[in-house]
Amino acid sequence: MIKYLRTSLELPKNLWWLLLFSLVVRILVLFRFAPWETDVIKNQILIFDSLGYHNLALCIKNYFTFCGDAFRTPVYPFFVAIVYSIFGDYSFTAIIVQIFLNLFSIILMYKIGKTLFSNKVGFVAALLFSLDLHHLIFIYQILTETIYTTVFLLGLLYFLKGLKTKLYKYFMLTGIIYGISTLIRPISQYYIACLLVFVFLWYIKDLKSGIKNIAIIGIAYFIVIAPWCYRNYVEYDHFAISNIKGYNLLFWNASYYEAKRLKQPIDTVNAHFKEELYKMGWRPDANPFVKEKYDGELANKILKTHFPDYLKTHLIGTVKIHLSVGTHILTQVLHLPEKEFSEETKYTNGIFALMKKFFAKKTIAEIVLGLLVSLFLIVVYCFTIVGIWRMIKEKQTLMMLFLLGSAGYFTLISGIISYARYRLPSMPFYFLLAGVGIAWWLERRKKQKTNS
Repeated sequence: MIKYLRTSLELPKNLWWLLLFSLVVRILVLFRFAPWETDVIKNQILIFDSLGYHNLALCIKNYFTFCGDAFRTPVYPFFVAIVYSIFGDYSFTAIIVQIFLNLFSIILMYKIGKTLFSNKVGFVAALLFSLDLHHLIFIYQILTETIYTTVFLLGLLYFLKGLKTKLYKYFMLTGIIYGISTLIRPISQYYIACLLVFVFLWYIKDLKSGIKNIAIIGIAYFIVIAPWCYRNYVEYDHFAISNIKGYNLLFWNASYYEAKRLKQPIDTVNAHFKEELYKMGWRPDANPFVKEKYDGELANKILKTHFPDYLKTHLIGTVKIHLSVGTHILTQVLHLPEKEFSEETKYTNGIFALMKKFFAKKTIAEIVLGLLVSLFLIVVYCFTIVGIWRMIKEKQTLMMLFLLGSAGYFTLISGIISYARYRLPSMPFYFLLAGVGIAWWLERRKKQKTNS
């Protein structure tokens, strides 16, 4: 075990320097944000989803219950509860732990790139990850983004090791870790199916091994999520991970689509939805999975009626996710002046109209941050295209499609909700592809200089 740990920590010197630089930057942001200040805690940290996770963590810590919640999944509140048990009920302690999880993610990005391609590609991918302002800034929120990324990348590393070594233990670890990731954010419950399809394609010439590995991943994954699903079955008579799907479909996808289609405020649309739900039999004290059924039925009724137009809106949202500069969260954490757009402005305007409004109405600080994020995204996306080209040329098309398809999965599933936050799970895949492109470009420049 000690030998394995020592081997795992044998990192190149340039990566240690990158980790040191990343740590310094994250500590400076921590002191700028000051998450221990009462006003910051009250107005910026323990709000909306973060307050819900905080309260669930206290339920686990103080009463070892989930307080009758079927909406959230248990791993992140449990993580926060452990931190609170060790350091006290202070949200900033969880944020400090998340800094180190983020640093570990940088190491994982390096190891994934090295396993899949080379040391150089691994380092470039790690560098891009460390420079991503949104992966950095969401460390300072009591939200699932940081821990989800770390766990997801760990699962990806073991999955790729399994493909390279054909050792069953790595496929078992893949299933276990992706089961945990699903219990952090249910969005992974569909990704596992994509993973199994890819394993089948990867082993198309050795179906026996492919089926064995699919079974190992699937069984390990099910063993991890089954106890939580059983808990929901015992308490709510539904063997399911969460009741979040119907709610999101109605009060996010359908709500934002209807606000745009009808040119009405989102609050007005949601109020109308609640009236319709009551007519259908929805009640606030009903079984949460029964309420989800009503939510899903109403959402599907709306979206199916206008499906071609909704699909267009959804795909535009996917493009917006890729382009979103997400300055609101950046200025909040850095305590910089801002002029926030309303939700209606974000979702009823096209891409070019939003760009025009951004430069016309935002503060100087927001414009500077927006330009930095835009420049970063341009570099990543341009070199991603180069990386795709190189992988096709080097006959790595199947792996390229896996990386690109994985990035597409996370942006497509979020779709209409074009927050920069929802781009985060897809970015490591772009960093790997861009790493291939940048490493090739650097090698090409080196050869040109040598020849000249």
